[in-house]
Amino acid sequence: MEEKKHSEEHLGPAREYWWNEDYLELLAERLYIRYTQTLVDIGCGKGMMGFKFSKYMPAGGKVYGVDYEPGYIAEARQRAHSEFGHNAIDYEFKVGNATDIPLPDNTADVTLCQTLLIHVKNPQRVIQEMMRVTKPGGWVVALEPNNLVPNLMFDRYGETDYNVEAMLEVLEVKLRIEKGKKQLGEGFNSLGDVVPDLFLKAGLQDVKVWISDKALSIIPPYDTQEKMLRVEQMLQWVESEAMGYDYKDNLNYFMAGGGDKEKFDAYWQKLLYNKIMLKEKLQREEYVSAGGSLVYIVAAQKPR
Repeated sequence: MEEKKHSEEHLGPAREYWWNEDYLELLAERLYIRYTQTLVDIGCGKGMMGFKFSKYMPAGGKVYGVDYEPGYIAEARQRAHSEFGHNAIDYEFKVGNATDIPLPDNTADVTLCQTLLIHVKNPQRVIQEMMRVTKPGGWVVALEPNNLVPNLMFDRYGETDYNVEAMLEVLEVKLRIEKGKKQLGEGFNSLGDVVPDLFLKAGLQDVKVWISDKALSIIPPYDTQEKMLRVEQMLQWVESEAMGYDYKDNLNYFMAGGGDKEKFDAYWQKLLYNKIMLKEKLQREEYVSAGGSLVYIVAAQKPR
């Protein structure tokens, strides 16, 4: 069986709708992208953020994308040629690691990453590398979530009559999985909250924090391309073992976070039952979700 690439379940067409275009335009204004000659995207995947921001860059600008998956880099190169070849922007995608970025010092006016720091063992090391390739006075930008927040959100009014003990049991599992993942050196899924602290520790200055205004909602009728892609993605997750989650991996995280197998197995059985209910609701176009999330945009300057 072919080995799965990182974040494969999140890099489908639905990802193109992670941001409101007018909000990206506002971010481009805040980050002075119109004066940005060189932008670097670390952990670029298929190149999405570089492509999105490049439309606000001046003619003759350069976008670099770096990712450790050769397959994603190949797709980004193909997309640069087929979709963006008419742009007055030069795109260059490289295979490389975030802890050893294959670019010279002081390359970029803006160096950014999206949902990268949550997956790395040593985010401080990655931030230092992002600083290294950024010009003095340039911006380092991280777009990172708190992924625990949605566990306290409700989809339907009926869910507001919740059982406190049952909800606390689920929260304990989620917290232990997150803690265990970090203990095993695989990152911290809710790192977004602490990026300003990491930026200050790295010596970055003038730290600014914003929050994305995008909600990934699914509200009947499922009559737009965005909704249909999101529903299709959810159905693919439902068809996987358990909404994209692997039993063995999550059991390992849970145990590393101080949990025991019996409690995890009880949680897993409920998850399997819930996914059957979710699939039926999606297929009948009855599933409703406001789709709230908490994604930070943290930007700071490299000292001159």
